Amino acid sequence: TVNITGSRVVGVFFKPDGTKIYTFTSSDDTIVETTLSTAWDISTHGSADATMVTNQTHNNYPYGLFINDDGTELFTSDLQDRVVQYSMTTAWDLSTASYTRHLDTSANSDGSTIGLTFGGNGKNLYTVCANGFVYRYTLSTAWDVSTATYDSTSSDTDYSPRNVFLKPDGTKLFITNNFADALNQYDLSTPYVITGVDNSTPDSQFVTTTEEAKPYGMYISPDGADLYVGGDDADGIDQYSLG
Repeated sequence: TVNITGSRVVGVFFKPDGTKIYTFTSSDDTIVETTLSTAWDISTHGSADATMVTNQTHNNYPYGLFINDDGTELFTSDLQDRVVQYSMTTAWDLSTASYTRHLDTSANSDGSTIGLTFGGNGKNLYTVCANGFVYRYTLSTAWDVSTATYDSTSSDTDYSPRNVFLKPDGTKLFITNNFADALNQYDLSTPYVITGVDNSTPDSQFVTTTEEAKPYGMYISPDGADLYVGGDDADGIDQYSLG
């Protein structure tokens, strides 16, 4: 465990080369950008390079974090049933981020929108709500939430989810389960398609109780070798080896 934030970590994300980590704390609505001197090794973090407080008009109850492939678009979910988008004029530099637009998810929600992820090169958006359903949206313009339309939903609930993560090839969906103190894995028979996925019966489960009793944010490195989990224990980020 490495204490980068010292608070509830609801979102974790990395620059694709593993040299920067972005941590999101809901207690102060702040995203922190930190450089790692050794890629993917969170014990090598230094002091924060930059911070960003979410837009208090459109994103006052933030959860979840995602950054697009080139580091110019940042997304959070919001308990007011929104997905909120920010643009960075300098890639991967939080100090250049500003609010641009948001998607109202209230028409396709069973409760507060609490987590998000993307797939299909920015053409598929997935949200998870407090009562457990996962929703998929299709974007006609990649990475532009104003072009999103509702597509489909999973078939059952996963009690007390806190975030959702998709394997880049679309074959596995992961949900952080706050009630079970675990990460649930669901294997998608058709990549990126969540229709028919029963969230109440995961294909695999990893319990984080020893290190993180209340998991929230999660991230898996692109090569599948490392797992990162943040949560409500106020002790930062936990790193696990999946090799």
